[in-house]
Amino acid sequence: YGKFGRATVTATLFGGMDPSLYADFKKGISAVMNPVENTLKHTEGGTAGPTQMAARGKLIDVTQVPGEVPLGSSGIQIRFETDLITEGMRPTRVVRVRPADWPDVHVPREEHLSDGASSIDERFPTPAIFPKY
Repeated sequence: YGKFGRATVTATLFGGMDPSLYADFKKGISAVMNPVENTLKHTEGGTAGPTQMAARGKLIDVTQVPGEVPLGSSGIQIRFETDLITEGMRPTRVVRVRPADWPDVHVPREEHLSDGASSIDERFPTPAIFPKY
């Protein structure tokens, strides 16, 4: 950690994206990062979306991890420097990260974990909602 909340976060990008998207992650670019659940769902509800809750900073390094890449990993590791470190940016946690020049679109409601619903069962009903005959 640096002074006044500054920190460097090291993250490995998930695999499965189009190669042209990985090419946008370059050393020195501005990026935004915010913590999410392991499902990649955004945890803030209401009108606060990922962009409003994100830490902003620069990618200070982008490297390809040597050797065999584990299943689900891109093998691309980034180092992100920010002045806003939040609880969700800890070792083993999952974050969303994108270059700052990508379009700033609202994530679909399905990608929010709690979007004003009083419980997760209200937002994602179980089969128990159907009557038994």
